Amino acid sequence: MESGSLRTTKLIIGANVFLIASKLAVALLTGSIAVIAVLVDSCFDFVGSLFAYYGVKKSEEPSDSDHHYGHSKFGSLSSLAQLFLILITALAIIWESARRFLSPQPLPITNLDIAIMALTVAVDIGIIWYLRKNADRASPAIAAAEGNYTSDIAQNSLVLVSLFATASGWLLADPIAGFLVALFMLRVVREAGAGAFSELTDESPPKAELEAYGREIMKVSGIRSFHKLRARKIAGRVHIDVHLQVSPKMRITQAHNASRRVKKRLLSKFPRLREVLVHIEPADRWQKSQPKYGG
Repeated sequence: MESGSLRTTKLIIGANVFLIASKLAVALLTGSIAVIAVLVDSCFDFVGSLFAYYGVKKSEEPSDSDHHYGHSKFGSLSSLAQLFLILITALAIIWESARRFLSPQPLPITNLDIAIMALTVAVDIGIIWYLRKNADRASPAIAAAEGNYTSDIAQNSLVLVSLFATASGWLLADPIAGFLVALFMLRVVREAGAGAFSELTDESPPKAELEAYGREIMKVSGIRSFHKLRARKIAGRVHIDVHLQVSPKMRITQAHNASRRVKKRLLSKFPRLREVLVHIEPADRWQKSQPKYGG
């Protein structure tokens, strides 16, 4: 059965086709750099949505002989590819907006052009509503898409205002709007890119989060201490591994049961946890210490 994330990416692809067609019509009719900016952004959103679809589909594949830990990081890779396209677009728009600011020109804007741009704003709002209600927001690819459309609402609204202003005779409104659209795009790259990059580089969750895991571990009977508690995020979920220290007189079955209790407690207390990998050690005199985090 097709997952919710895959259905969502299909919806995104279809919406992008509609938005591209609408903005292309206005761009051809007016020649507005602001409209061209959001048109090119939508074109790259369309390419990005294909990346997102592939990334989500690939990340949901189970482990195989070549990928023992599954394919979850493909979602982050597709997100970075999508954001790289947005970055290139933003820089090109800034260049063209600067050129037009120095040489402003009148644009043949009609009420139809304004109505079409208003429709694109409504479509963006509908997509965001759907994503927040139905999509798996833990997926980096879906998160990147949500960031894009949130930015698109502001961008298209700005362009709508600039069309009114330009039609009223303020010619600088168009290049200024184009420049601001590019800034919105750069912000999306920075915010969404940080999350995907942190996953690909195995960045640890905040220390406070690790300490919360540690407190729950020490509440389990039979656990004397722990060390090497490490964590990383993959596809929005946290994977941790830890070395637990138990009495050297504890039987193997007892130690195993203690480790199972640790796993069960952590997974029940922290919904973001996906996997807990435990290594059992005897707590001899060389290892008696306070719990330790990291490698």
